[in-house]
Amino acid sequence: MATNMKAYLPIFLLFLESHLFFGQKVQASDTLSNWMSSFHMISNLTVSKDNRFVAVNKPYKNNNDTILVFDTRNPGFPATTVLKLSEQKTFFSNGYLLASGGSRAEFVDLKSNKKVVYEKVRRADGLQEIDLYVILDQNKNLNIYNKKGNKLQSVSGVSNYVTDKRSELFLDRVEGSKHEVMNWSKNQFITRYVTYNEITRMDIIPSGKHLAITEKEKPANQNAVKPNADSDIDLYRLKVTFINTANGEVSHPKNVPSVAADLITVTNINHGQTYLIDFDNRINPSENKMLDIWYGNDRDLRFKKSGTQKHQYWLWKPDTNSTVKLPEEQFSSYAPINNNRYLLAFNAIEEFNYISGTPLYKMHLYDTQTNSSKLIFSNTFHIIGSADGRYILSFDEINKVWILFDIETSSFNQIQKGLEAPAFSADSRYAFFGGESDLWRMDLKTKEIKSLDIAFGKVKITNIKTENEYHMLNSSFEINTVDLQKPLLLKVRDKDSNRSSYISWKKGKMDILIPPIDFRIKEIRYGADTKRLFSIEENFNKPPMLSVYDLSSSSKQELYSSGAADKTVSFLNQNIFSYNNSVGIPLKGLLYYPVHFDPAKKYPMVVRVYQKQSESSGVYPMPNFDEDGFNIRILLERGYFVFLPDIIFDKRGTGISALDCVDSGLDAIAGNPNIDKKKIGLTGHSLGGYETNFIATQSNRFAAYVSGASVSDIVKFYFSYNTHFNIADYSRFETGQFEMGTSFLGDKEKYFKNNPIYDVEKVNAPILLWAGMKDGNVPPDQTMAFYMGLMRNSKSVTALLYHNKEHDLGKGTDESRDLNIRILEWWDYHLKSKKNVPWIN
Repeated sequence: MATNMKAYLPIFLLFLESHLFFGQKVQASDTLSNWMSSFHMISNLTVSKDNRFVAVNKPYKNNNDTILVFDTRNPGFPATTVLKLSEQKTFFSNGYLLASGGSRAEFVDLKSNKKVVYEKVRRADGLQEIDLYVILDQNKNLNIYNKKGNKLQSVSGVSNYVTDKRSELFLDRVEGSKHEVMNWSKNQFITRYVTYNEITRMDIIPSGKHLAITEKEKPANQNAVKPNADSDIDLYRLKVTFINTANGEVSHPKNVPSVAADLITVTNINHGQTYLIDFDNRINPSENKMLDIWYGNDRDLRFKKSGTQKHQYWLWKPDTNSTVKLPEEQFSSYAPINNNRYLLAFNAIEEFNYISGTPLYKMHLYDTQTNSSKLIFSNTFHIIGSADGRYILSFDEINKVWILFDIETSSFNQIQKGLEAPAFSADSRYAFFGGESDLWRMDLKTKEIKSLDIAFGKVKITNIKTENEYHMLNSSFEINTVDLQKPLLLKVRDKDSNRSSYISWKKGKMDILIPPIDFRIKEIRYGADTKRLFSIEENFNKPPMLSVYDLSSSSKQELYSSGAADKTVSFLNQNIFSYNNSVGIPLKGLLYYPVHFDPAKKYPMVVRVYQKQSESSGVYPMPNFDEDGFNIRILLERGYFVFLPDIIFDKRGTGISALDCVDSGLDAIAGNPNIDKKKIGLTGHSLGGYETNFIATQSNRFAAYVSGASVSDIVKFYFSYNTHFNIADYSRFETGQFEMGTSFLGDKEKYFKNNPIYDVEKVNAPILLWAGMKDGNVPPDQTMAFYMGLMRNSKSVTALLYHNKEHDLGKGTDESRDLNIRILEWWDYHLKSKKNVPWIN
């Protein structure tokens, strides 16, 4: 086909616009901004102990600094509104609230709406169990108040404080070079410890039994010279001191010296019977300005940018003040599993597997009594332990199964595939798992696992108590428990209907708390007495609302809706389509109708691709300048259909699978007479950008494309190193998001067939590319390669390259505003024939 070279000359945009167009674009942006500024969401649900008052944050388009408080006895209107304060909120008994944020705090009597305002605030916290609150101002004065707002005591020169937000409060008072640790006890501050070392950190250990203090100890030789400008190793060493929160007794762990380190982390084991003390020394990467050497057998590539860590560990038993130093020769890292005798031990560097996008470790069980270890898990980074320290669950990332290890019997049990989100009962008798079709329970004594037959749909336990034991080196070790004396709160999602329900389960008895509804429940909380449920709910045509369910009467009360300013949301319509692709894989697609839809008219449509999108059917479409330039609500308001088809990858490869799923989705909605089949656009960001690029080389169903931060050459990308995640990018194809399931060497033809750049000359519709020039996830040279290929083949292409942005442009930034406006104009130009757009012309 003949091509008009002049008509298809590529435009390479670097924010160079005429003054006329710049003014038009700013006006369009301001118009949209003014409209969007009236919308808000609600989030961060907090409930008072007596269930009477409920607080939520009220995020607007570009801020999140307002708190609304509601009285369940007087629904409909906020009992109070607290402005410019969103960092924290604490309820006290009898209807009092402390809120803080920025440099202000407010204490509110919710029954009378009387407020005490504090300015120049550095920090503020509530002590709920004793009905007190503390204010630290910017002049280092700390004041403590009762719930009537009366000041009880004041301390000056306070550099920092810590609290458990219940009843414990410790502060660090500095006078010259003297640090004085004081504790609120018996209605006064009592000095517990004095040191002339600098206190760099204080932590109340989760058991609540001790305060751990990190001191920076200066050596006797005050004139020592630092080895380099970034190192304090030869000048300062860290030591740890403990204070017993019950009696104020000060302890220095026996035989634990001061150590050259950057950080001390203390982990609680078995409710404070033992502590793991970790001296963590961060070693910066070497800075050879001329040369960096990478070896083919290097197992620490991910540390080249961040540097390495060297640890020294001690176990300390407070009751006997006995310590054990853990050996450093065999293992680089130790992690607790709530067991006084055993620890997990692994090597952070040598076990790194570049075929996986996440570091996978070989986990050993280390016996502190015999100083011996044995391998118990491979290919893992996620560990969940029981409260008594006997059982450990590990997720095998290669085989995709949970494995249970019983320390007492040294036995293993592999859990069937498809189960997820496990938790142990607090008495360590059972393990519970969510699953695709039911709740599952494992008897830890007999190791029998069975379905509880309580639901037909995907089940997730929502009230799991999680204690983080170890979160370093991209690994996660947790103690996950459920209290069987209280009901389990289960979310059940029916995949066929996309409807959700909530069920309580206790001692074999099941109660339906919320029957299947179309609403998406964003947040849900049991009341303190478990007789009420509080929720934030939304739908595609219903703004977020705050509701309370009375479980004794099975009634629901709406306390607040955020949609007073949303005049068109009730006009929105959505269809959920179910269909199969060409190889029989079940899929769904969401079709949104334009606002004020007229069945006598035809409308253009924008198709957005990524992966599985149908589960977002209940999401309220909030208008915004989104970070990837795609916003459903704005498109609907401007008269577009929007279609979100599911994409599931199969053995044919990422691109071919995506093309098939999109074609199958378009076939499923082809009977809709109101969609203009000649005016359909396709868009995607990141992985969706890759899919868009590939589909653009294979399809003739689209009139225009938008592709953001996209991969265009998967062969080159496969052999790249990712500086954002510090991983080998081939892991993303073999075991990660692209789901190719094989290496390039294993099936080169598969990679060739799924590579957009190899068929770039087949693109037959205008395409808009965009990228952040500081993107370390998908380098902008991938966008440039596709741009150059299209330009070389005289195709209609425009590239937007944002100098100071990364993988996305940030929500509400100047760059995202610019991108959103340009993409809207791009769709209007190509799908609505609105040709008066200078930067496209």
